[in-house]
Parts: sequence; C-alpha cells; structure tokens
Amino acid sequence: MRMCDKRIKLEIGLDAKFEEFFEYDYSQIEIKSYDCNQLHYDDFFKKHMLRNLPCLIKNITQTWKCSQLWVENDTINYDYFIKQYGQMEAPVADCNQINFNAQCKSDMKVENYMSYLRSKSSEKLLYLKDWHLRRLTLDNYFYEVPEVFASDWLNEYAIDTKDDDFMFVYIGPKNSWTPFHADVYTSYSWSVNVTGRKKWILLPPGEEDKLKDTLGNLPLLFDSEKFHNINYFEIIQEKGDGLFVPSGWHHQVFNDLDTISINHNFVNACNIEIVWNSLLKNLISVEHEIKEFREMPEFTSQCQLILKSVFGMNFESFVNFIIHIAQKRLDHINGDTSLLFNVYCLEKNHICFDLKNILKIIKSVQNHHLFLKDILSPNTVLKLLNIEQAINETLK
Repeated sequence: MRMCDKRIKLEIGLDAKFEEFFEYDYSQIEIKSYDCNQLHYDDFFKKHMLRNLPCLIKNITQTWKCSQLWVENDTINYDYFIKQYGQMEAPVADCNQINFNAQCKSDMKVENYMSYLRSKSSEKLLYLKDWHLRRLTLDNYFYEVPEVFASDWLNEYAIDTKDDDFMFVYIGPKNSWTPFHADVYTSYSWSVNVTGRKKWILLPPGEEDKLKDTLGNLPLLFDSEKFHNINYFEIIQEKGDGLFVPSGWHHQVFNDLDTISINHNFVNACNIEIVWNSLLKNLISVEHEIKEFREMPEFTSQCQLILKSVFGMNFESFVNFIIHIAQKRLDHINGDTSLLFNVYCLEKNHICFDLKNILKIIKSVQNHHLFLKDILSPNTVLKLLNIEQAINETLK
C-alpha cells in the first residue's frame, strides 16, 4: 500500500465488540475534555466513537484560516463577510416564528444578514443555519477537518457523488437557539466555535422517550424544571472548542454570545449499525402510519418513498451508500489510494475494520424480509452480492 501524506492510525483489534459499551449508568459519566494537540485518533476512536460518548476538544481553530479572517477584535468581522460573501444567499431561521414545532426558515442575502447582526436589533432573532459555504467556495478551504473527525462516510460519499453534503456554517446572535432534536440519520456530529460561546444540553439515548407527550411528540425545548428524573449534560463550548455529539443523543443549543460555528454530520464504521437500525425503526413507524393500505400491491414501495422523505434514506439509497464506501476501501487495499478531505489516509487495519462492519450490515440487509420482495433494483442487488464476495475474499 502506498505511503500517505498523513496517516490515521487505528490501534484496536478487528474483533472489537460495540455491544459491550452500550449499557451505561449515565449519572456516573463525566464529559471528558481534551486539548486537540494531545488527543490521538485511536484514543478518540476507542473512547468516544466506539463507545458513543460525547467529549469536548479544545484549541481546534488555531491554524484555521477563518479564525483570522472572520473574527476581528474578538467579534464577528461583518465587513469581511459582506465583501467576500455578501451577494450569496443563505438559509436563515427565525427563532421567534415556530411552525409545526420547527423554526420558520427563509433565504437571505449574506450582506443583509450581516447588517441585521451588526445592528443588534431586538425586533427579530434570526439565526443563519445550514449554510453550505464550503461547497459553494471550493477553492476556499477556510478550515481543516480535525483528524479525529476525518473518518466521515457521509461527506466522502457526498463529495464523490457531487450530492448535498453535511458540512455547514452557523452564524447567530446572542440568545439564538436550535430546538431539541437528534441529528439526521442518527449520525454523529461535530461542532467547532470559530468565535462566541454556546450552551449545549445533551440527553443520552432513550432519555428523550421520557419527554414525549401522549401522542409521542417531543417538546420544542427540554426544560429541566418541567421534566424530572432525566439524565442530561450541560456543556459550555467556548471559542476554539469542538464538541463531539454521538449518535442518538438528543440535544438543544443556545448561543450565549454572537457565535460562528462549523458543523459536520458524519457516519462511519462505528455508528453505521446505529444508522441502519434507526432506518428500520423509522420504516416500522411508516408502515404503522399507513397500515390500512397494507394489502395494496404498492404498499411496500410507498413505504420506501415515505421513508426516504421522513428519514432521508430508504433501502435503495442506504445500500448504494455502503456499496460505494466498501468499493473505495477495496480499491484502496488494491493500490488505488484515496485521501479523505485531501489530507488523511486510512491505514490497512482501519480499512479492514470498515469492511468488516459493512459486511455485518450487508448480512443484516440480506436477512431482512424485504430483501426477498424486490425492494432493491436488480443492479443494486448484483452490486451488493459482488461487494459481499469481494469483502469476504479480502478479509480471509
């Protein structure tokens, strides 16, 4: 295998068992904090991604281009944003306008948003969110993905297929906020403050069930004075800090100061089974919602359409996603080395770890009763079987 410019080293056994880490007494867990210069990839992998536990990582932005250009005298550099990005449009949420338990969103020119932000207006509370700035300025790498977050199948796939990515800029004034939620696909996420301060409330998986009303709906915000006997963590994230949010941890976020953050959602071998199980759980909910049509011949295909709408993926798109990643790992072993985010390179034991866990998901897909109902296209089934055979031969 060709030597890489930068290596990500995974020093755990290939027979690691995820299940042994999933039962915790969360009241006994403390949120660990690290300096990014002292945190090694394999330690983060074993202690946090594999165990699905959050942590805070400090001093991430020291070498980031945006930490110099976007900030002036410890405040947002409005003029720079207006000059560089002013004519671009970005999605903006109104924190005071709620519809169907979500903040109302509209597009706004960046120059107009910066004028609002500079005015310190109290009439509205507007939060620029989910701005795909990295994708829109491909020649402007204003930050580097931290090494510990580099195993990122979602954005690897999105970049390869030129699809929507999961790399965002958030800019919000003091007191702007994000409602209580879990991340898309039940993915991991990371958030790094370029400037400002955030207060996070995180609930471990399962605690959110205690908050549901009689219809199964979650509140817009978690109020610790209203809900009792709930395990939750409050985390203050300062400038330069990165927070790792594990899969299935519901959370809400408040900006305690005017704040800019970089945020990614990501999936890899450590949480792909959680994503798959979440997809299956959502499918069961969809099937229940339209159960009166179960005897209709289109029931299965309609469920897949609805599943893709509510979850973001269905069986076909999920399987094509893991096929793509598996093929890249196989190509890598065979000498076609690819760099993640143009910098990072997986070593052989990491690649084998990825392939082993993809193989586990392939077997689960094949064992699902819908696999025998032509839920996947013939071409996808053929590719899946070929990938399965290739992985088995590679892992011998």
